[in-house]
Amino acid sequence: MTTVRLIGPGRAGRSLAAALADAGCDVRDVLARRDDLTQAARGVDVLVVATPDSDIAEVAARVVPVPSTVVLHLSGALGLDAVAPHPRRASLHPLVPLPSAEVGRVRLRSGITFAVAGDPVAGELARLLGGSVVVVGDEHRAAYHAAACIASNHLVALMGQVERVAASAGLDLDAFVGLARAALTDVSELGPAPALTGPAARGDEATLERHRATLDAAEIPGYEAGVALARRLATDRPATDASSTERISAVPATSGRPTRRRPSAPTVGPTGRRRAKRAGAMRVVTSAKEFSDALDTERALGRSVGVVPTMGALHAGHRSLIARAAAECDVVAVTVFVNPLQFEDAGDLAAYPRDLEADAAMARSAGASLVFAPPVEEMYGPDPARVASTVHVTGVSEGLEGTSRPGHFDGVATVVAKLFALSGRCRAYFGEKDFQQLAVVRRMAADLSIPVTIVGCPTVREPDGLALSSRNARLTPDERRAALALHRALRAGRARVERGERDPGRVRAAMTAVLVAEPLVTPDYAAVVDPRTLQCPAVLDGDVRLLVAARVGAVRLIDNEGACRAPAGAAPAPELVLVNSGEER
Repeated sequence: MTTVRLIGPGRAGRSLAAALADAGCDVRDVLARRDDLTQAARGVDVLVVATPDSDIAEVAARVVPVPSTVVLHLSGALGLDAVAPHPRRASLHPLVPLPSAEVGRVRLRSGITFAVAGDPVAGELARLLGGSVVVVGDEHRAAYHAAACIASNHLVALMGQVERVAASAGLDLDAFVGLARAALTDVSELGPAPALTGPAARGDEATLERHRATLDAAEIPGYEAGVALARRLATDRPATDASSTERISAVPATSGRPTRRRPSAPTVGPTGRRRAKRAGAMRVVTSAKEFSDALDTERALGRSVGVVPTMGALHAGHRSLIARAAAECDVVAVTVFVNPLQFEDAGDLAAYPRDLEADAAMARSAGASLVFAPPVEEMYGPDPARVASTVHVTGVSEGLEGTSRPGHFDGVATVVAKLFALSGRCRAYFGEKDFQQLAVVRRMAADLSIPVTIVGCPTVREPDGLALSSRNARLTPDERRAALALHRALRAGRARVERGERDPGRVRAAMTAVLVAEPLVTPDYAAVVDPRTLQCPAVLDGDVRLLVAARVGAVRLIDNEGACRAPAGAAPAPELVLVNSGEER
């Protein structure tokens, strides 16, 4: 296990810390610049300097060099000299925007490209995160970073001009975002020159003059710059040849994965028409047929489909699922349906929060293109209590949450099976926080040969470790602090497992002891199970899943975490200490 320490608790540092921890690294802590950094390189394999570019050299100089530790910065513009005092130096620059830690955590593991230099550990970390690698030497950093800024910052600024000009016509930016997304898709599949359209490319001077006549004088310089770039690109456009096909070639051995070379003409499919993705304005549908037909149409056009089933009340955890789906699929559909079959108490069903407008807004901002929000009658007919056919998944449905909530997982399996039948072939995204639910859905899809790939996504947590849940809003401030006992209990159990404990009873006891020590917490269970069967093994060996459930005041919370017993003879795992701006130690 690679041990990592980071300096810089900003968006980049926290995003990378969470992504590396999800990928299996031992992330020791995230230090701030105000901390004593002299010994920051001691005791870890990699020290990441995640500060603004202007501070990297000063921060690196404060750290006493350790010959065995790689000191790595995240700058795209700076070379290895920025961390010059250290003998092992590297650079790792992710080619993706990181607008927040929760979004960055997902994006860093979504198959992006990383620009690396220096020590090979940078490429190893990139591949551990599931990314591809390009090597950019110091002599090319400025040009590389200029290209990255044009692709991100300049593009955003250009859309700002679109927003202003659209407003002069009484229109919102939303009307043009789909157009921009489709154009970028064409660039991805064809290359910039073949994807170019419009009056500047075809030499339509009359149309350009009409544009100039209506634009505000302050917009003319930006517009003319765009026209000049389009004209320059138009001279590079190859002749279209419908018989040409896309070429795939291997990249240098450092990347470990294929990359796509830009074809000289449009990619074509069996029908002779160019295959392209589409991204348009998001829509909300309530009809099962309309939902099913919409996804059938997307697949018929060659687009991949991702589905995120939810019961609404969307929070940052759901956002991370939608963002992951958007990173991996052409079209993302979010289902919002409060499933009555999952509720024993009619009062709980009636009290469940419902705000479709807010849910749709979050889904759209995270990258969804379709929301399916059916009424109960659309899914079950006029009386859900009289539904004759339900789905029961033997084994993984019993015990744990199945004991506390009889019939709950039959309701889950039934509604998810119906949603999968409507969705068709797709990738479906579920959070690992409801780990038993994930196991039930996986087993059901496998047993019934449902053509859906189930994707489990890491639990999203608050900075202090509390797993995100719509129920957290019901906690009082004192209960909110007490709820952290669930996360502490999991960490106590994980420490036992990773130090070689073979007796599951002792691990359970360690977790239970943490829960009962908190007066406001009433434990329900603490369990150590095989992650595939959810049965407790007689002897711990290899991967296990730790699960806890408890009432905090009147609110019932669940949480879980993976752990792996150290192989016989291995050194005990060190204690994990997280530091995030002083919020958790």
